[in-house]
Amino acid sequence: MDPVRPAPRWYRRRPVRAGFLAVATVWFMVSGTVAACSGESTASYSAAPITAAPATSAAAAPATTSASSSPSKSAPVPARSPSKSAPVPARLSPACDPSLWKHVYHPYRPHVISNCKTVSGTVEEVHWEPDGDLHILLRTSPSLVNAGNRAYERGDLVLEEICKGAVTQADAVAACHGFSWNVTVPSTGDEVTVSGSYVLDADHGWLEIHPVSKLTVTGHAAPAPAPTTQAPPPSSAPPPSPSAPSGCYPKTSGGNCYEPGEFCSAAEHGETGVAGDGKAIECENTDPGSTWHWIAV
Repeated sequence: MDPVRPAPRWYRRRPVRAGFLAVATVWFMVSGTVAACSGESTASYSAAPITAAPATSAAAAPATTSASSSPSKSAPVPARSPSKSAPVPARLSPACDPSLWKHVYHPYRPHVISNCKTVSGTVEEVHWEPDGDLHILLRTSPSLVNAGNRAYERGDLVLEEICKGAVTQADAVAACHGFSWNVTVPSTGDEVTVSGSYVLDADHGWLEIHPVSKLTVTGHAAPAPAPTTQAPPPSSAPPPSPSAPSGCYPKTSGGNCYEPGEFCSAAEHGETGVAGDGKAIECENTDPGSTWHWIAV
């Protein structure tokens, strides 16, 4: 049998080398696994923001930066020329003249419903009154008249043009003294437009335009007879001092005395009484077809 030879020197070092190789192999495997895991984690962490970001965010950012770094240059706004408004028309003169009330005798009689009213219609009657007024009956809208107009004034609206004729009624002289009003005198059948105060005559109970401020003839009727009673010439006599009423009767619905020339109601036709100036009066119709008045007897 051959004697046991000692192992060569290189072989005696094989276990050390083999152990080193095994350790190195394990280290490389572990390192590779860690690296692989670390890379996967980093990739999954960084991918989320990229996916969520809107496609326009990258383009919008430079624009925002540019806008903040330099002021925007907008087109200059042209100067606005002053606006040209339509010229304001001059204020028209009022249709009604309140100064006429100074010349209305017994101004407590008319109770004002409207300070100024304009109406249109057809003139049905025109006649002069002893108090100097021109008494006109106007056929107009039924809404402008009341039961008093229907009972005593043929259903017409009464118009009073004050101080147009001679004043023969004693208690009306002072109101018209030295005053005359330039207003159109219409004829029967004329179409007119009239403005004035719309009132209730408390003594007679009917509705009137009193005093008339303006009257315009808008259409001419066929020739008609002159007013029922011609106007007497104007009186230049100074106003007499009014006398105090003394036991007058009958009285108006407002408790006032009647005077010669004033209207009397249908219930008073033919009655006699005493006026405010103490004279005897009678309700008569001196002009057939016209209204009834108190006449001095």
